[in-house]
Order: sequence, then structure tokens, then C-alpha cells
Amino acid sequence: MWEQLRPWLGDVHSLLAPELVGPVVSLAAILCGGMTGFERQRAAKPAGFRTMILICLGSAIFTQASILLGGGPAHADRARVAAQVVTGIGFLGAGAILREKGQVVGITTAAGIWATAAVGLILGAGHLALGFFFTLLIVGTLSAARAIERLVEGPCRPATLVLKLVDTSARTRLQVESILEDHPFPIFPEYSTTADGAIVARIRYCTLHRDHHTWLNELLASPAIESIEQAD
Repeated sequence: MWEQLRPWLGDVHSLLAPELVGPVVSLAAILCGGMTGFERQRAAKPAGFRTMILICLGSAIFTQASILLGGGPAHADRARVAAQVVTGIGFLGAGAILREKGQVVGITTAAGIWATAAVGLILGAGHLALGFFFTLLIVGTLSAARAIERLVEGPCRPATLVLKLVDTSARTRLQVESILEDHPFPIFPEYSTTADGAIVARIRYCTLHRDHHTWLNELLASPAIESIEQAD
């Protein structure tokens, strides 16, 4: 059985007909990008399922294009296009890194984009087994790191805040949501209207997260909020 599987551990260009290589490599890139993207989507990160699929697929397509335009697997200079893909991904990753209020965020997202593009290059070169191995390594590393963080910080203790807004305008809601967007984990307020016509936003958050005091203080200082109460 090992002898039958061994050829697939190398370059699939020597195993498949030329017209099949492109579709097979593209499907592999979609799967690998989807695996990484699903992990990022579960962690509620900006570069999620669709983004990672497109990054992995795009890198694989560029690599395949370099092979086709270079005269086939035996003559193409794959390193040239790979270098250009790395440069382009660098700009894309830089766009994911933001500096807000003295904090730098998006480093892990940028690194995930960079690593996913590298997997796409490997797949585009025809090394499917190696691409899947690297994908599992990336997903496993991200999942393990998040589990270790939870272990160190302790279990999440959910709490609910009830915010009474000063008015019903959309601008007031945007002011509140702009503060909540700075939280490392997504917080989506649930709006409702009281009997006297006031707008109330309910927010669920984790009390043990190390950064939650920052945005709580910002909510307390915001002119858009009339009062804040802790729900039972």
C-alpha cells in the first residue's frame, strides 16, 4: 500500500494528465484554504473562510500559470513567480495590521495570510501531500495556541451589560459600536426599545479577558451612553 501512495507524496505533474493537474490543484487549494479559513472564522477573525480560500487558490493559480507560461513543469522557473506572490501577499498582510490606541492588532491575521499563501504555492507546484501537511500544521498550531491561552487565562465568565443610549440616532449607535470593535473578540450589541421610547443595548462579554477593562472605561466615558447597568 505504501508503494501505491508514495508517488502521490511527490509532484502530481508526473502522475496526472496535464489537463487534470489544474482542476485537482485548484480543488486542493480550496480545501486547504477552507480549513485554515474555518479555524480563523471560528475565532471570529477578519480574514476568515472566504478570504483564506481566495488567498490559497490565488497563490496556486499564479504558480500554475508560471508553469504553463514557462513551457511546462520541466522548464518553468517556479521560483520567480513565487517571489512575486510573496511580495504581493506582504502588502495584503500589511493591510491587516492596524495600530489603534497604542495597540498593534492583526499580527496573527497577517501571519495566517502569509502562511496560507505559502501553502497555495506548494500546492500550485504540484506537491499536494506536502500542502495538506502544512495546512494541518498551521491549523493545529493556531488551535493549540488558543487552547493554551484559555488554559492560562482561565474559563470565560460571561456577563451582560445594559447600556441606555442618550438618543435613538444611528450616529449614537455607531459611536458605541466603534468602541466595541476594538475588543479582540467580537461583541455584537442587541438593541431594544423601552416603554418610554429609549434605546437600550445589551452586551455579553467575557469578564476574564485581559483587555475588557479598556473598552469598559471607554463606554463609561462615552457621551453616547446615558447609563450602564450590570444585568443579573
